[in-house]
Amino acid sequence: MNSRREAVKEMWKRFIFEDELDEKLSSIVKDSWIRSKKWKVDPFQPYGQIKKIETERYKNLIDWSMPLMEGLYSIVKGSGFLVILCNEKGQLLKSIGDPDTLKMAVQIGFVEGADWSEQTMGTNAIGTSIVIDQPVQIFAEEHYSQICQSWTCSAAPIHDSKGNIIGVLNVSGPYEKVHPHTLGMVVSAVKAIEYQLKLNENTEKNIMMQRFLEATTNNMKESILIIDTEGKIIKANDQLKKLLCLDQSHLEGKKINEIFINKSIVSNKPVYLQNQELHLKVKPSRNTHHVMVDKIPIYKDKHWIGSMIMVKEIQKVRQFVNHLSGNQAKITFDDIIGQHPHFIQKLNEAKLAAETDSNVLILGESGTGKEMLAQAIHNASKRKNKPFIAINCGGIPRDLLGSELFGYVEGAFTGAKKGGSAGKFELADGGTLFLDEIGEMSLEMQVLLLRVIQEKEVMRIGGHKVIPVDVRIIAATNKNLREEVQKGSFREDLFFRLNVMPITLPPLRERKEDIPLLVRHFIGRLCKKLNKPFPEIRQDFLEALIQYDWPGNIRELQNILERTLNRNTKPILSAKDLPEEVFQMFPGQKKEEMLVHRDEIKKQSIVQALCLCNGNITKAAKHLGISRSTFYRQMKKFNIAY
Repeated sequence: MNSRREAVKEMWKRFIFEDELDEKLSSIVKDSWIRSKKWKVDPFQPYGQIKKIETERYKNLIDWSMPLMEGLYSIVKGSGFLVILCNEKGQLLKSIGDPDTLKMAVQIGFVEGADWSEQTMGTNAIGTSIVIDQPVQIFAEEHYSQICQSWTCSAAPIHDSKGNIIGVLNVSGPYEKVHPHTLGMVVSAVKAIEYQLKLNENTEKNIMMQRFLEATTNNMKESILIIDTEGKIIKANDQLKKLLCLDQSHLEGKKINEIFINKSIVSNKPVYLQNQELHLKVKPSRNTHHVMVDKIPIYKDKHWIGSMIMVKEIQKVRQFVNHLSGNQAKITFDDIIGQHPHFIQKLNEAKLAAETDSNVLILGESGTGKEMLAQAIHNASKRKNKPFIAINCGGIPRDLLGSELFGYVEGAFTGAKKGGSAGKFELADGGTLFLDEIGEMSLEMQVLLLRVIQEKEVMRIGGHKVIPVDVRIIAATNKNLREEVQKGSFREDLFFRLNVMPITLPPLRERKEDIPLLVRHFIGRLCKKLNKPFPEIRQDFLEALIQYDWPGNIRELQNILERTLNRNTKPILSAKDLPEEVFQMFPGQKKEEMLVHRDEIKKQSIVQALCLCNGNITKAAKHLGISRSTFYRQMKKFNIAY
């Protein structure tokens, strides 16, 4: 023991006088010495600093600690040890020990009120345990101040129920009597003190908590009752009493099967029930209430002691579901019109995709019905009763797309909603997320999306909690993603993740045989919507529509038909009723020629806008109603230098 002390003493001297640290020192002592020197603690101070302390503030801590301190002292009595209680700052509150040892403690100021924090006394068990928030034993010259170096001290912090340090229990004695078991005894005593404090705190809170729970349950919209293991009602909130037209005295002690018609709610086992549809008996009318019930077992020390039953009126539940119906797919394969062989082939591919849980990539020009196909796939899949969430990646500013997809925590950014917000991935959990215009997504967002797809978990913006999600991805774009990958504007790894089951929808000009079928279908729906009789459709009307090239595809066809019906007052539709744009195509002109013609118009528009705005690109882009980045791309495409 003496040789150990001499070795530590040499290490202490080299650090104090030469600023050298020995590698054999424990990391706890080493770090504490460094902090002590940084705080300019005097290692040769002759006394501890005594400060005034309000002991009344620590009455509960002292009252609950003293019996355990006395029990600990009875074990070390007569061996020269002290048992000491300190506050959270390291100030001594109470000391118990042998008379001779107490006298030695007085000589160095180790008395009630003394400040034994690390900032004041340097490395010592009391102050160091507070700094590192863990039990510690400091031996002889490991103490930073010389006045403590004849002692061995073992200390452990005392925590409240929230984990905050509220005090320290310490045992100090002659260095030659050091033993690891001493620290173990201190730790055990601290755990007992913390347990007693927690019991006391719980006792004081019980009445208040009971009142709080009663107020909470009585103000909940759901009806709630508590039953024991025999199915007897112990408590019911005001909502249930109103629902049953009964008061508390008529409910307490009743068996649960006296108010529920269905037997499935009655069980002598701790079973969970979720969204169980049942019927309640209502007095005095003897009517029944159709309700939805959740049943949750209640445990105490792992033993089942009863259950909580939450009752929701089915009508209110359905209203809530209807309120959220925007998150449900409405289109099925039966709603999709078309008989062209190529189109039927694509529908069959989509039906095969619906039978799997793989990601789907729907390709096609704008207006070809990509979202309708996505909804049909969802409704034919095993996820059909789960959410279908659609988001347009090109219609949301880049800065906002992340919060839309992944959600955010409170305070994540200026304007963030209080309490945060769930993103589309969380809302779509268990169902399908439809990412329209995926080709418009920024590379930064593509990285985050790829991670979610790979890990099947999401983290809200500004948060640290990982949230598991089970989401099937259906993406859609009118771009050629392979070309975008080659350009570097779309990640190759994300493309392969999405392109598991690709489906390319043909444009309307490649399935013109379906136009008469689509026309009759859309006119039938529009007549019902506009409260008009179904008109006679002349052959020239259909022929004019078939000859048109439909750059806007099915969406454009719907718009033109609705416009035509709104303007037409006769019960007959002929070619002359169609808008002029249908006839502006040059007969026999090829698609490639039309595209060249359109590009020339675009080029002229850009040149004219630049001239009009004196070369100011920002103003020119605003004049054309496009973004600066798009304007620059068009200038590059048409080789326009200005």
